[in-house]
Amino acid sequence: MGKMIGFVEGADVYLIIALLIFLMVFILAAVYMFSLSKQQCTELSNLPFQSSNNENNEE
Repeated sequence: MGKMIGFVEGADVYLIIALLIFLMVFILAAVYMFSLSKQQCTELSNLPFQSSNNENNEE
């Protein structure tokens, strides 16, 4: 399939755009992760262990 993409004119533009979108998602995720405060990080890490969420999900 990679060989067929090489024959399509203008396909390189779509491949570069797809790569840039892919990289931007991970760059934004990293920026968000490093911008979290210690308190927010602790709250998010404790979410799976809270019993109030389990009771609401079972209903």
